[in-house]
Amino acid sequence: EVYNSKKELRAGQAFKLLCADYSVKGDETQVAVTYGRLPRDVRPGQVILIQDGTVMLEVKEVAADHVLTRVMNDCRLGEKKNVNVPGVKIDIPVVDEREVFDIEKWAVPAGADYIALSFVQCAEDVRECRRHCGGLPIQIISKIESVEGMRNFEEILAESEGIMVARGDLGMEIPMEKIFMAQKMMLQKARAAGKIAVTATEMLGSMEDKPFPSRAEACDVANAVLDGSSMVMLSGEVANGHFPVETVRTMRRIVEEAEACME
Repeated sequence: EVYNSKKELRAGQAFKLLCADYSVKGDETQVAVTYGRLPRDVRPGQVILIQDGTVMLEVKEVAADHVLTRVMNDCRLGEKKNVNVPGVKIDIPVVDEREVFDIEKWAVPAGADYIALSFVQCAEDVRECRRHCGGLPIQIISKIESVEGMRNFEEILAESEGIMVARGDLGMEIPMEKIFMAQKMMLQKARAAGKIAVTATEMLGSMEDKPFPSRAEACDVANAVLDGSSMVMLSGEVANGHFPVETVRTMRRIVEEAEACME
């Protein structure tokens, strides 16, 4: 956790990932991560990506309770961001104790309509999630965020009420130039199956800091609609951004314009 606000990291500086005590408050020199087995899974020279790849760290030293890295690019790190090690299979169950607690103690009592299940690898992950839903007709949206998820896409789609093209983590697993084809493939198959298809991540990312999007972002939202998305999703733009209402209004206008072209 990075305390209070985004912290400035500079290329070349040392930065430590603490893997034994998540209660430690982060700063410009270190941050705690929830995956305690990270030191076991990485080696010096490997690259660790944080915050959808906007923070790049090179592993320098590995100890029992931490990983010492070198920051590869100037960046700003926020709290509770994703961590990815390209090419390394992380040993974390898709439906772990935390997910079971969230489903049984929050989603089910609250009467949730949907559960967006992260890092789905296979159809069994979806079935495991459903087993904890108490027999309620909660619709499961499987987030496709890995090569394994793409490899098993058809079986995941068949078991789910919908899928989410989660481009942030997926974009750290596959080459950037292949993301658009993965998106089009998943949207096409979901639409053909009559399932919900959500496109997500950085759709209007620049609106975290300014009241209007880039032209490329506007086109990205429109093209996601034209490709067959049932929904387009905002995340950091409204969770952390300075212009959440303007962002929603902007996305709505773009979506309505794109849908008008399809009539």
